Amino acid sequence: MKFILNGTPVEIDFIKEKLLFPHMTVMDYLREHAHLTGTKEGCGIGDCGACTVCLAERDVFGNTVISSVNGCLIMLGMLDNKHLITIEGVAKNGKLHLVQQSLVEKRGSQCGFCSPGMVMSAYAHYLNKKPFTRSSIESSLSGNLCRCTGYESIFQALIDVEKYERIEENPELPENSREELFVEKNGSVYIKPLDLQSLLKYKRWYPQYTLVSGASDLSVKYKTEHPASVSLIDISDIEELKGVTINKDSLTIGANASIESAKEALSVYYPQLSEYLSTFASLQIRNKASMAGSVAGASPVGDIMPLLLALRAGIVLTSDKSSRSIESRNFNTAYRRHIMADDEIIEKFILPLPSERHKLFCSKQSKRKDMDISSMTFCISLSIDNGIIKDVSTGFGGMAAVPCASGKIEEFLTGRPFTEDTFIKAKPLVRQEFSTISDIRGSAEYRLLVAENLLIKCFNDLK
Repeated sequence: MKFILNGTPVEIDFIKEKLLFPHMTVMDYLREHAHLTGTKEGCGIGDCGACTVCLAERDVFGNTVISSVNGCLIMLGMLDNKHLITIEGVAKNGKLHLVQQSLVEKRGSQCGFCSPGMVMSAYAHYLNKKPFTRSSIESSLSGNLCRCTGYESIFQALIDVEKYERIEENPELPENSREELFVEKNGSVYIKPLDLQSLLKYKRWYPQYTLVSGASDLSVKYKTEHPASVSLIDISDIEELKGVTINKDSLTIGANASIESAKEALSVYYPQLSEYLSTFASLQIRNKASMAGSVAGASPVGDIMPLLLALRAGIVLTSDKSSRSIESRNFNTAYRRHIMADDEIIEKFILPLPSERHKLFCSKQSKRKDMDISSMTFCISLSIDNGIIKDVSTGFGGMAAVPCASGKIEEFLTGRPFTEDTFIKAKPLVRQEFSTISDIRGSAEYRLLVAENLLIKCFNDLK
């Protein structure tokens, strides 16, 4: 495996390197083997951002894309053919970068433990030529926690960066000479196919192996469970699964498209989704977490499936023998279960483009705005024709064992006038439709009450 680390080419032979494994986290590799200890471990599960690093790679068009990612989540094998930049690689020739210097001058650091991660998120922001405005900085630093400063000195320091002329920086990438990885070592297997055809072949041969793309769930699981061995198929670099294409009346999003790239594409046609999808974890996680990963996990509180349900999106399932398209409503079969056969993968999602009369409302309720699992989620899609509600479709998360629609609410709203009274009368149907449970994220009564109130908020936002 070949990649660049802070400007220096690195080549790893996993068979010869006895202590290195492709499924180990980048953070563990940096701290324990590359001896670059500026990348800090705070939580180890993607919650704090102290381990943030920058990753430069090619997109499906061959352009260089730079993103901030969590070093504690992405796996070492995912660095193949990319350029990894850590805090040690930001300053040049003994001179602090503009982002670093501004944080020093504005005293944007106290204990300093979070500072490397803050710098790396701001550095990715800088490299991507984003404006250093308050709102854009808050977005880029949404996955970075600080216990000391209260953030204000950090924000003021980074706002000051906008005053200075930027210096063009273009991280070098290795020659585009990818090779398939197949590493079998100490009972673990890590396969990284190069294309969709190879992936489907491996999926047929090894149906029990786990597919991994962004590792935002899997690395957390390994952190807590410490499995003796793993069997993985890394699909993170399969270009056929990353594309986003626009057709006459639909938007096709590849299964391996990141949540952030899907957000950018969807927000063009559904502007309200920019805010909704921004509450999905943090920018670091959205940069790597995939659409298919969120859906295939079949979590009852996942943020993506309620949206797909409300839009009645199609899901294309593919094996090396055939493909089939199903409606998103038919994907989940039970708690953490789905309809996919052992040799199938999610290939893509097909979402309708909105008509002039179409309206969409989405709301995620959680204890924190950023970096939190939802207590419940509500999405609804409808159209209004001469004041009459039509084409109603809903999606709820956190209200049942699986994300689901409410047939009762859809039937009741259809054909009725678009008035507040209509939505008030629909509220009792929430308790008729759902039997929720209480857990650490919220009581059953809380979820039911919030769902009822969101019906009214939906009307007020859409009217």
